Order: sequence, then structure tokens, then C-alpha cells
Amino acid sequence: MNLKKLLFIGCIFCLFAACTKNAAYQIDVKLSNLEAQDIYAVFEAFDSKHVDTIVCRPSETISIIRQEGAYTTLTIYFENHKDWITVYLEPHKKITVSGDALYPQLAQIKGTRTNELLSDFRKKAAPLLKEKTQLSGAIDTAEHSSTDHARAEHTPRLANIDHELTTQAEHFIRKHPDDEASAVLIQEYFLDPENPLPAETLINILDAKLNDSYIVKNLKAYCQKAKQTIVGAQAPDFEIINIYGTPYTRHSFTGKYCVLAFTATWCDLCQIENMLLDKIAQASRPESLDIMLISLDEDPQKVRDFIKSHTIRWNVCTDSAGQAIHLLEAYNIRSLPRCFVLDKNGTIVLKTDNGIELKQSLEALGAIPKDEK
Repeated sequence: MNLKKLLFIGCIFCLFAACTKNAAYQIDVKLSNLEAQDIYAVFEAFDSKHVDTIVCRPSETISIIRQEGAYTTLTIYFENHKDWITVYLEPHKKITVSGDALYPQLAQIKGTRTNELLSDFRKKAAPLLKEKTQLSGAIDTAEHSSTDHARAEHTPRLANIDHELTTQAEHFIRKHPDDEASAVLIQEYFLDPENPLPAETLINILDAKLNDSYIVKNLKAYCQKAKQTIVGAQAPDFEIINIYGTPYTRHSFTGKYCVLAFTATWCDLCQIENMLLDKIAQASRPESLDIMLISLDEDPQKVRDFIKSHTIRWNVCTDSAGQAIHLLEAYNIRSLPRCFVLDKNGTIVLKTDNGIELKQSLEALGAIPKDEK
């Protein structure tokens, strides 16, 4: 090799080494059982996001480098976004990620105190986390094959594992109230839109020095929003127009019970029959109960065509002008179908995705006559 070529290679190597050394973020990832594929590295800041696509090969170390930015987390997605690992970033702190791609929840991440504390937690909880991954996979397989026996066998054990993990997480949080890792565990194990109070209780024991942490700020905002739609809260107000051009607000239903049913025609109005909405509508009296379907479909005409086959003249609001999306946000909807029952004063008395529970609740309230069958 001639001298010029050697010097050129040396310069390139030095330049690469200098860039790596001065990089704002460098994360080296080595996972066993990771097949050749594209992985996606999503850097996130409070108000921005950057996505890199990286081609990986089995058994090789992947270096993810960002030269600039003020990012707080990196989420590494693989297996077609089915699995991911989240890394908590600090500028100019080199981070290493190791583990088994089959068990991403067990990944060991070194390089910052938050990552290392979380890795210690995962290491102690490894048997539970590994069993949870295996059982979740078995339940998914059972659902695809309609094997009710396997699902019924694994579900109770999975619930026990979740309980044990939350117990361990709470013990860690109370032991480390001044570490951001505790806020991460609250986020992972205690956030529940149905009941934000356990999360709020643990947030309140965190050291005040964490109040400026973006994770803690997000946790507090989440809990505050979730409290707006818990049973007993005054339902969030809204202004919508149904597919027939009639305007509605929450106060339009004052003096009678109301069912707000969040749905979409692409799931057959989320199984109107399964949710027993058709039976409820047939049994209801206009002066006692109103049912408003909130559909994610953007085309009102499409919804009109869909409900023509029904004998019930459904009151439907579509997502034209973003109406449904606004309501999904206001009511913290994470899955469909979802029903809220409001009493005569607009207070939330039930939220459910179970048609039997919905019907029985309305019967108990006197909103519809009891089914004598």
C-alpha cells in the first residue's frame, strides 16, 4: 500500500474517531437473536423527533450516532415495530445496550444512572419479565387460533405476574424517590386512564428536584387529564354537529341519561349488536335516554349509507372537521369500542367496552326498562 493511500485511510479513520468522540449521542447496541433487518432509531425531545433507519446484520454491534440535538429518549424499534427498547439519553454520555432480541424487556443498558437503575430493576425481575413475554406470546397465538383453553389457562397467571411486577416497581420507587428511574417505572407500571390515583400517589412521593423532569411533567399532565374522565367526574364539554346537521353540546342531554358510544364503520360501528346498543336503543324512550355514536369516519355520507340498513335512526357524529378526534382526545379514548354513560346532570356514571355491563347499568339507573327475560 503506497504512502498516500495509507495517509488517506489514516485521515478518514481519525476524522471518524473525532466525530464519534464529539458526537452528542452514541448508543452501541448488540442483541443476540436479532435477525438481519431494518431497525428504526427514534430520537425524541420535548417538542421534536428524529428517525434514523439502520440496516443491521446478525451478531454485529450497531452504532447509533447523533452529532447534535437536545434529545431525552431514544426508542429502538425492530421486528417490524413489534418490539422496542427505550434508552434515556444524556448528551455526551456513551451508552451500551445488550441483551436478547427475543426478550427486549430484559435489555441491559449502561451509560447513565437512569438506564443503569432500570437495568438493575429488570435484572432482579428477569424471571417474571421472561415468563410474561412467553405467556403473552402464547396468548397471542391462542387468539389467532381461537384456542379458548390456552387463553383461559395463561390469563390468570399473567395477571399474577403483573401484580408481582407492580409490587416490585412500587418498592423500587419508594426506595429511590430522588431518581428519574422511579418516574419511568410509574410510567411503565402505574399509568391507567381508568384510575390515575395510584400513579398520582406515587408521583407525590418523588423528590421535588424531579419536578422539572419531562417525564414527571408528562406523568402529572396525564393524571390530570385522566381524572377528567373517571367515574364521578363532570363529563368534558363538546360542540359537535351530527350527520344530519344538528348541533350538540354536552348540555343538549341535560335532564336525561346519555350514552356516548365511540365507534367506527370500519369495525361495523364496533359491533352495535355485540355492545347491545341496538337492544338498548329499542328499549329506550326519547325522554329518558339519548345515544350518540361518535364515529372515526370522515365521510358523513358513508356513515349515512352504512346505517340505512338499520331500522334505528342512529344519532351519529363523524370525524368531518376533526370532530371525533377532538372528542377521542377529550375523553381519553385508547381503544374502540368505548361507551360512556352520563347522568341527567352530565356526570360520568359508567365507562365500559362491555355491552352487558352497559345494558345492566342503564336498567339499574332506570334509563331503560329491565329486561324480564
